[in-house]
Amino acid sequence: MMDIKPEKVPKQRQITMSIGITSLLVTLLMASCEKILIRPDAGDDPVSVFEEIWTFTDRHYSFFEYKGVDWRSIYSSYRPRVRDDMGPVELFDLCAAMLYELKDGHVNLVSSFDRSRYWEWYLDSPENFSYDLIERNYFRGRQRYIGPFHFVPIGDVVYMYYPSFASGISDNSIDIILANLKNKKGLIIDVRNNGGGSIENARKLVSRFTDEKRLVGYNHVKTGPGHEDFRKQEIYIEPHEGERYTGNVVVLTNRRSYSATTYFTQYMKALPNVTVIGDTTGGGGGMPAFHDLPNGWLLRVSSSRFYGPGNISIESGVAPHIKVDMTEDSISEGKDDVIERAVSLLNGRT
Repeated sequence: MMDIKPEKVPKQRQITMSIGITSLLVTLLMASCEKILIRPDAGDDPVSVFEEIWTFTDRHYSFFEYKGVDWRSIYSSYRPRVRDDMGPVELFDLCAAMLYELKDGHVNLVSSFDRSRYWEWYLDSPENFSYDLIERNYFRGRQRYIGPFHFVPIGDVVYMYYPSFASGISDNSIDIILANLKNKKGLIIDVRNNGGGSIENARKLVSRFTDEKRLVGYNHVKTGPGHEDFRKQEIYIEPHEGERYTGNVVVLTNRRSYSATTYFTQYMKALPNVTVIGDTTGGGGGMPAFHDLPNGWLLRVSSSRFYGPGNISIESGVAPHIKVDMTEDSISEGKDDVIERAVSLLNGRT
């Protein structure tokens, strides 16, 4: 067998190769160092974060035209205030103030130290709800907790309070509620102070109160970056295959009935056997889109629109059939005017 020896590289060539490799390593190292030293947090500097927030909102937010918001003008107002040396709290407050201009409770900026939100949609409205009053004067220890529902008969009607659509609904829980409606004059579903949650829970509950497929509204889904790039979808509620109740139902609302609760109210309002009593809901008629920002913050904006069958937006809330406010005199007597009006209606009294 032939013994093959490696070729001996001349010393001068070895030196040249060594210098070349060393130069390459130094070049790469310098490039890396330059990136590390000049931009230690590339993309998460104040200017980049601000631009990311403004641009994502510009492309995905759904109510610029509806609310008459000139987003470019807002950019011109806020962008000059961004500085390279801003701390995270100062930058957060500035960006939150910009987003506040949208007047939308579904628009949030979330960091490890704060969460921005627009609250004015209910702060100037009457509370029109007191769980303590209900517990002391209507429940009085007789209530049952059936899944997420707080349930009690009030004479010939049944009262049910649902605190949050974030709480899951089982078929069994609804079946138990409906079984208690036999020989009763109707059902009160109280969703006051229900801040929302899952729209699927709303749809599931509504499906128990219709005997046929019904159009409940139109969803406008974002299809592009333009402020008016939307596709319209018809939204229907299908009747549940099991137990249903098509007797008289009253839904109680106030301004703190928000988001999925506004959708629920609009769905129920489209049914012929339902009356809504109380105050206009808080709105929140846009499904949210989320975006992770380069500095670890989270941005949420409304990215769709919902309209009732009359082509009326629910973003500002769903109005009741019968407007009722709680009064100080009634409260002092331990009475909830909204519940009392619902009971009277179901008992055939106007």
